[in-house]
Amino acid sequence: MNAHDKSFVEGSALTAEELAMLNRPTCEAQGLPGRAYYDPAIFELERQRIFAAGWVGIGFASDVPNVGDVVPVSVAGWELILVRAKDNSIKCYHNICRHRGMKLVKEKGNVRTIRCSYHCWTYGLEGNLLATPSIGGANEGQAPGFDPSDLSLVSVRTGQYLDVVFANLDGSAEELETYLAPVRERIESTFDFKLLKPTPPGTGRGSRNFAVNWKVVLEGGIEDYHLPFVHKSFDHSKDYSTEMCGETYSGFSSRRSLSEAQKRYSTKAADGHELPFFPKMVETGVAETVVLFVFPATIISCTPNYVSLSLQLPLGPELTHYTSKTYFIGDSATSDEYKKLREENTIYWKQVLDEDDGPWREVQKMARNREEVGIPSRFSPHWEVALHNFQKTVASKLSATK
Repeated sequence: MNAHDKSFVEGSALTAEELAMLNRPTCEAQGLPGRAYYDPAIFELERQRIFAAGWVGIGFASDVPNVGDVVPVSVAGWELILVRAKDNSIKCYHNICRHRGMKLVKEKGNVRTIRCSYHCWTYGLEGNLLATPSIGGANEGQAPGFDPSDLSLVSVRTGQYLDVVFANLDGSAEELETYLAPVRERIESTFDFKLLKPTPPGTGRGSRNFAVNWKVVLEGGIEDYHLPFVHKSFDHSKDYSTEMCGETYSGFSSRRSLSEAQKRYSTKAADGHELPFFPKMVETGVAETVVLFVFPATIISCTPNYVSLSLQLPLGPELTHYTSKTYFIGDSATSDEYKKLREENTIYWKQVLDEDDGPWREVQKMARNREEVGIPSRFSPHWEVALHNFQKTVASKLSATK
């Protein structure tokens, strides 16, 4: 295909030929074009058709455990606030003052009210406008004809699964319970989430920014093909299966012995302590891992000993905020007996992400070049069927007509 001869499908960011090639069988298909990873126009379509139109994991309920806890969230250009309200529910609002559009919450904290730093308009935890100091003159908090009841913070539809808070910005998505039903059906029979507890702050995979498009981060984890070539601690899984359910999730699963799992997932510390396995793994003697990439950007990574929940929040076409929390079984999450093991697990996953960062940056850097030259990407028909499904889901959203 000539890179400069593009016949675009109406309303789409992709050409008819690009869509046709992407929708071929995995062994023949060509991946998303290079511009899909940097073009501001494509990113704007993703903002509206992917990150505003569906359910997106935006934060963790455990980040706002107490009444009055607030945390700002940025996702694909949308500025939001998560708030633990007085009734202990979690609210989500656009992080925008109703007066002059000031950003209200700039850092995580605990508050009794939400106050704008510009003119001190003040809102309750339930979003209602409580005070408008001097709006009617010096020391006059009211003005003729001004009705504060019409100026509450603009709320965003939310739901929760496990510790992840999901948001649907345009309010038109199906019920979250319906959307996540295939996810729950796949993993809840194998992994007993009731046994899990969050680890103390500072442990787990943590948070960091990657100077790459959000899809590069997703695609970097959605396949095991790269493991022995990039990571010191990994090798290829001999028992590896693709996990997919339409546009809801893509991912993979693998099975190995309990001893192999201990090595792969850093579950035995230098001091000899070992993380407990999920009971079903002990019963069968087979350690199973299931990693589901819930579209668009939430990863539920279930290992035989712990679960990680990760969010990839786009901050721009070429910048992604990665944040993750890890949950261990029972006392291993918080007991001093397992402290060394949790620390070593944290170091282990930091190294993995450090090793990923270099290749991801190179892929991002080369996206413009391959777009200009017209070189498409390809897929491994064994390792990257789920990655292919993810890209087809992105293309489906970008090509949808409304």
